[in-house]
Amino acid sequence: MGFLLNLVVGLWMVIYTIRIYANKKLRVVQHPIAPNIKCYLNRDLHFLIFCIATAMIFLGPLSLVKYGFWILFMLYLLFTRFKIKVDIIVVAYLVFLIWATITLFYSSVEFQGLMLLIKYSLPLLYLWLGYNAIQDYEDFLFFLKKSTLIMAIYAALIGGFSAKILPWLYGLLCFKTGGLLIAYASLADFFSALFVIPLALYVINKSKKWWIAAIWIALSTVLEVVRTGIGGIFLATAFFLISYYRLRALPWLFGLSLLGAGAIFFIPAVHEKMFMDSQTTISSMDSSSINFENIQSNGRELIWNTNLELFYKPNPITGAGLGESMEYTKENFAVKLIHNDYVQILCDTGLVGISLFAVFFVMAILKVTILSTQYKHNKLIRLSGAMALGSCAGVFFSMMFDNVISYAQQSFVIPFIFIGIFLKMIDLRK
Repeated sequence: MGFLLNLVVGLWMVIYTIRIYANKKLRVVQHPIAPNIKCYLNRDLHFLIFCIATAMIFLGPLSLVKYGFWILFMLYLLFTRFKIKVDIIVVAYLVFLIWATITLFYSSVEFQGLMLLIKYSLPLLYLWLGYNAIQDYEDFLFFLKKSTLIMAIYAALIGGFSAKILPWLYGLLCFKTGGLLIAYASLADFFSALFVIPLALYVINKSKKWWIAAIWIALSTVLEVVRTGIGGIFLATAFFLISYYRLRALPWLFGLSLLGAGAIFFIPAVHEKMFMDSQTTISSMDSSSINFENIQSNGRELIWNTNLELFYKPNPITGAGLGESMEYTKENFAVKLIHNDYVQILCDTGLVGISLFAVFFVMAILKVTILSTQYKHNKLIRLSGAMALGSCAGVFFSMMFDNVISYAQQSFVIPFIFIGIFLKMIDLRK
């Protein structure tokens, strides 16, 4: 029954995706600024919102089929429709992608390596989708509002509220449907990647409803006690505020730090999940006790150390080849996944790979900072740049403790969407 349900939903997604571009008529929607006016929704923006709306639909046994269809369809758009934007950020990521491809040639697990290469490639396609989807300010605002609504619905149906208040609904949607939807850590990473959106909407029109939406989304992660998600939301917010407000963000950052410390030490479920010693308190913390050994890692360090010993240390410069660490973990551990994408990158692609990935992030920070300063009076460039950096910070933090790349469509691709939108805002200014 679960397989049939996933098949039906998968077919619907395929048909809907094709119809977005095959239908001769554009979809008519409510104008994002003037509610009494109708306007047309361009096809690329329609597809982008559909990607966000269906990100948590995993399709269980058909998940690889979904990935395959998505990348083939987006490649079709790339060669037939997209305007390809190339800049220093894109070039930096392309260099990393080329190196990952090279490591595939000395990998002994070609299929696993190819699957990883597809997931590494998807972000660039989403970057160009974001670049092409936004044509003006109204498109940007429409995207932000619809994405916030999508997040709020997910928080209610498969997030912390559902898990605590309606566990039967949570269990039905996440487990009894054969893996139709994916939640918990993946949903928390999804929220970390997109959390900058309600913050941006508040900056735009100062409406309190966007603060309420942000609190609602954050509480979903807190209620499920997803530590990675809580940290991701904190960093996404911090980078967003620093990038947009600069020194004026310091009071906000101080308040966020107090909230974060309060959540860790005074919410029992978070405190118990955080520390090895449940008696750890603020007063008992000192410089010698702040280390990884006091943090509850649920045995993940064993997986990390084993993979590093087998694949990284014998080949520290070039790595053992794409997919090697993932295949070994799947075959030899009950957990099946490494829960640290940087360990995986190190093991598979070596210091060269991890350095190239770091260069990509540094290029993104530099370009956003320089152009936000250069166009300091252009609110959209500054705002879209702050969203890109905030999303990167949230997702790249999650990569230290989760399987973000393995679930690429749920979170890994999202910062690249914002980078694409940022690049488009620059071109619109020109």
